[in-house]
Amino acid sequence: MVEGMDVRPREGDSPGDGDPARAKNIPEIRAMRRRPRAGLTLVTLAGLLIVWIPANLYWLAFVPGSFAFAGLLFGSLVLACGVVGWIMPRYVRLLGVFAIIVSILSIIGALGGMIIGMLLGIIGGALCVAWSPKDRATSEDAGAGSASAGGAVTLPADGMWNRWFR
Repeated sequence: MVEGMDVRPREGDSPGDGDPARAKNIPEIRAMRRRPRAGLTLVTLAGLLIVWIPANLYWLAFVPGSFAFAGLLFGSLVLACGVVGWIMPRYVRLLGVFAIIVSILSIIGALGGMIIGMLLGIIGGALCVAWSPKDRATSEDAGAGSASAGGAVTLPADGMWNRWFR
């Protein structure tokens, strides 16, 4: 955030009231609060599944020639990608790429969390990479059922499904 910029709403303020520079930054602040919830949830769940396999084999983790320690490392890295993505949505695309790579590498030490963790990590990472922090107000201003330049029809984003998976 910019130093000296107060983003907290004042009592009685609406986005159009008061300082025009502050009103101009409102969509940027809203975009910073948005996250790819489905992708981050899948990456976090994948990290937990990938860590679970070597955590149950912790007694083998420090045996020479064992890859269980690598499984703990890769699983904790995928889990960290999910947690850091929730905290800092600005880096979600980079974390998504990193989560995909580490999820694929998790086959080495944790069998990819019984393959399910690896698949969830790849899908969640892909959702994080595909996410764009567009402001919802600009997409709703286009109107429901309006045709875009390519001829595709856009529908309004409402309902529980669209609020969770945007």
